[in-house]
Amino acid sequence: MNFSFYNPVKIIRDKLENIGSLFKGRKTLLVTSPSFVRNGIVDTLVKKYPEIIQVIDDIMPNPDFDHLRKNWIKVYAFSQSFELILAVGGGSVLDSAKVFSVSNSEKKFHFVENLIKGKRAKEDYRLIPMILIPTTAGTGSEVTPWATVWDNREMKKYSLHLPDLWAEACFLDPELTFNLPLPVTLSTGLDALSHALESLWNKNRNPVSTLYAVTASQKILDTLPKLIENPLSLPLREKMLDASLKAGLAFSNTQTALAHAVSYDLTIRFGIPHGTACSFTLPDIIDSVSGQDREIDQALFQIFKEKGSSSIRNFFKKLGVSTCWKDYGLTQKDMQETKESLKTVSRAGNSLVDSEKFFKIIEKQFNI
Repeated sequence: MNFSFYNPVKIIRDKLENIGSLFKGRKTLLVTSPSFVRNGIVDTLVKKYPEIIQVIDDIMPNPDFDHLRKNWIKVYAFSQSFELILAVGGGSVLDSAKVFSVSNSEKKFHFVENLIKGKRAKEDYRLIPMILIPTTAGTGSEVTPWATVWDNREMKKYSLHLPDLWAEACFLDPELTFNLPLPVTLSTGLDALSHALESLWNKNRNPVSTLYAVTASQKILDTLPKLIENPLSLPLREKMLDASLKAGLAFSNTQTALAHAVSYDLTIRFGIPHGTACSFTLPDIIDSVSGQDREIDQALFQIFKEKGSSSIRNFFKKLGVSTCWKDYGLTQKDMQETKESLKTVSRAGNSLVDSEKFFKIIEKQFNI
């Protein structure tokens, strides 16, 4: 079969203290979240590297247009032009940095907002180079060319997706994930699993993405329960960061599919954390897609052997994560409204899963 796989991000595995050579004398904006101010990392970086001339350190989960607008204006109102953006944090920080990297000659956020909402042709923009340092395992944002943006007023999720919105490099230091709270460790680990599996039942898949997806899924299924039991294990943290990277590489070429398309409505309307919202449906999706496509079946067999969805249901049970809609306070009406929302979610179009079959399986949960 003919295929192509492309990912230009330079991947570096090292300690954060050795990042200096990547600055190359460029005037740098540091983007991060409040936790890295509290733990002293921001202060350490600013004191050690004079290239960092400005810091934005108030990035919160699920970046919203209003918050991004305020900080984007700060970036482009600064007296000096930045030549590099260094982002240290979870997926929301990395995605925010991608938004800050985009401008045009007018330097108006309205241009960026229209670009994100698809109201402007993807041309005539400028990008500031980025170095992305993930501190969760993980969102995979460090190796993808898109950023998730939420509109809390319109109750919608958008994606900034530009063909060259890749980082110059990503820098992986497992020690930065060491003190993650257990809920974040769990949620981001489930997100990574969903990225891997979603790239399998995907019309954009290719042999390379499938190889990354299978390897990542196997490692996450084996490692995440052990890490939840032993969160202070650096070797397990290293394995999860490696698995998250491979999952990111897989879906960097495919995008996500049905599980993520369903999750956006569940997160924005009901506040279900993204990692949970995009993963608790995976067993039902596996049941929906099994037997439909030989290549998908082969990949799933490599991961789960003959146990199929029962294996991943046991995985969720071991982690204490329900795979039943009712356990999240969701009703049959909520499910129908989520189903309806898929008509406007582009990621649903990537899916090779029969969505009607999927929702019929879910309906049975409400009849028990």
